[in-house]
Amino acid sequence: MQKGTSDDIGQISSNFQDMKGGSAERSNNQSQEDRMTITSNIAWSLAAAGLALITTCLHAETLDIDGRAVDVRIEGEGAPVIFVHGALSDLRVWDGVIDALAEKVPDRRLVSYTQRHFGPGDAPIGLPKDFNRDTHVSDLIRLTETVGNGTPAILVTWSYGGEIGLHAVMRRPELFGAAIHYEPILFPLLSELPGGKRAMQEKVRTVFAPAVGLAKQGDLNGAAMRFMEGAFLMPEGSAADAPLPWPTIWQDNSKTIPAYGAMAPLPVTCEDLGAITAPAVILEGSESHIDTVMMADRVSECLDNALTINVPGANHGIPMRAPEQFADMVTYVLNLLR
Repeated sequence: MQKGTSDDIGQISSNFQDMKGGSAERSNNQSQEDRMTITSNIAWSLAAAGLALITTCLHAETLDIDGRAVDVRIEGEGAPVIFVHGALSDLRVWDGVIDALAEKVPDRRLVSYTQRHFGPGDAPIGLPKDFNRDTHVSDLIRLTETVGNGTPAILVTWSYGGEIGLHAVMRRPELFGAAIHYEPILFPLLSELPGGKRAMQEKVRTVFAPAVGLAKQGDLNGAAMRFMEGAFLMPEGSAADAPLPWPTIWQDNSKTIPAYGAMAPLPVTCEDLGAITAPAVILEGSESHIDTVMMADRVSECLDNALTINVPGANHGIPMRAPEQFADMVTYVLNLLR
């Protein structure tokens, strides 16, 4: 199946200092039956914002799900939109996006949450058995059942959250009406691709190995900072000086590094993803690591009803660096999915 791919959504410079408006269009040769239910050209303005970063979440509350306290933020009423964070993160990474969205889509119920064992608090002892992908998928399903009000939810995911979201949709497709994935990470898909192993080796060399070295020395905070510098293409040593609350979020979640690194990936194939029929938009940055882009492209190719959008000048960190612009993208897609 052909996918529509756009590489001209604005003219975003690599450091997000000079954002300009733009538009995204499907490729002209995409057949009508293969197109998403989105019937208009995707277009929105990315206004100048510099390094607009989110503030610490002041809206978190606790939701009891099956006797377990889950930290959530819920804004608005209506059809649910659930935000799923990635590694070394928690619900706070979505604050800037939700702050902007709350005014743009007041008829949506915006829900972010902290996945099990992530977030501030005491570190899990050793490698807890329930720190695994299967548990995180099950937790997302139960959260969706709890906050969904009987209406299929739209997922917005980032990185590792994309893997969790995609598996949740495969297991319980009736719970989810659509999804917006920013660079979903599914490492098993790389083995299907020419050059996938080599791309993964490069990621290990530049991102994982430096962080693992610090973790083995017992410096989990340093490992977290080095990992994020690699993932977001930040200069070495700069993560600790990033605007608040980002260093705090990363340090609060550094405790998860041993358990996260020990998790086995959930098996997934292109055929598995092809069973998903709900529409999906896959967002990717033009400056991201090659393995990240390869995985995002592969997800889009495998899904039955997907559109890929390439954001020029962006890398894996655009929800961090430009949350208002990311919210603009989400808003436009949400409006088209009505």
